Amino acid sequence: MFKRAFPLTLAGLLLAGCQSTATDTSATTLTPTQENEQARQRALYEALMTRVLRPAGNLANSEGRSGSFNLKITLDEHNRVIGCDTQINRNFDPKLYPYNEKLAKDLLPICWTTVLPELPSSLINPKKRTANVVAPIAVGPLTGMSAEQRLKRDEAVQAKAQDDFLYRQLFAPLPVDSIGVATLIVMTDNSGHVQECAASLAPHVLRRAEFKQDDVLLHALIARCKQTDMSAMQGFKATGLTSLVHRIEYTPWKAGLKADTNPVAH
Repeated sequence: MFKRAFPLTLAGLLLAGCQSTATDTSATTLTPTQENEQARQRALYEALMTRVLRPAGNLANSEGRSGSFNLKITLDEHNRVIGCDTQINRNFDPKLYPYNEKLAKDLLPICWTTVLPELPSSLINPKKRTANVVAPIAVGPLTGMSAEQRLKRDEAVQAKAQDDFLYRQLFAPLPVDSIGVATLIVMTDNSGHVQECAASLAPHVLRRAEFKQDDVLLHALIARCKQTDMSAMQGFKATGLTSLVHRIEYTPWKAGLKADTNPVAH
């Protein structure tokens, strides 16, 4: 189970920008004032996006690599992720955070799996109806961590792996057309067989407007949960009846990825 911290003040400023009509996105040529406003909105959005992605990158870095790269994300006019790529970041000090191609490849999936804040309309190209944004990602070496910090990190990485397992088993086969967070409470016996499963759906704090209370999805999740062998989940340990609680973020693009790009559809 994991909880993500995020900057509420920055998110509020960004939301105000999303609702602003100062920039006419139907225009093909921007005035200097509009260009300045667009640059301000881009800087604000990319700062918040990076603050959301970096913790996700740390959890996804199961190999413990270090280095840096840029994560390039393409979104459509409905704020849905439709493309992901990486590139060299030339702003980080190469002595501290050198470009690491393997790290970039390992962490590319966070582009698809992380719930991003709402995109300001001023950043959408009116002709292509898409927007391209960039998040600089830097990961420091684990050598500077204390034994206690390493233990906490290992526990968090394992919790992330368990969330991914549950996503593969429960969400991946189902149609998803909203954004939210599912809370699962699972009771298993010592062999991993599910004895009881309860679930609830709630809005994601960064995308509340795109949540819907989907009873069909909820019932399908519970049904699949009851049929899941939890002993196959990484780190599963049980003595007698064991209660597990997990919070899993879901989006339409996370559920609909092709097998060759979906990090949780092996």
